Amino acid sequence: MPTIDTQTRMQTAAGMTSKQTKPTSDPLGKDVFLKLLTTQLKNQDPTQPMEDREFIVQLAQFSMLEQMSNLNQAFNQFAHSQTADISQYSHMINKEVSWLNSDTGLTEGGQVIGVIKKGTQFFYQINDQEIPVETIVSAKDTSSQNG
Repeated sequence: MPTIDTQTRMQTAAGMTSKQTKPTSDPLGKDVFLKLLTTQLKNQDPTQPMEDREFIVQLAQFSMLEQMSNLNQAFNQFAHSQTADISQYSHMINKEVSWLNSDTGLTEGGQVIGVIKKGTQFFYQINDQEIPVETIVSAKDTSSQNG
């Protein structure tokens, strides 16, 4: 007959598996808050119902929690999109690049001194020109030549 040690029983009762070292738990969010509120309403004493003011305060807290959660999510998405976009092109600063000039059909060159975002399109600033990143055909590091 197989035996189960006390630690395994305690971990199982606490909601842990043998690979976990901490109990599984969800952070308190709007879903948990709403479940608590509805459970409270279902189980309240009918002879002493919740006062209107208490209920309104709890609904206002729920509304604020949901709005803060949505704002946090939107801010995180915005911050990620801003840093991810710029950072994927910023490594080209101080590099010598060549690009195909669509007007003349000739290859031109220069050193990238900045990155510019206009709407959803990115440009390298080279001297006084803004060159679309997709027109770059070659790049080389100039830092070893300047040192």
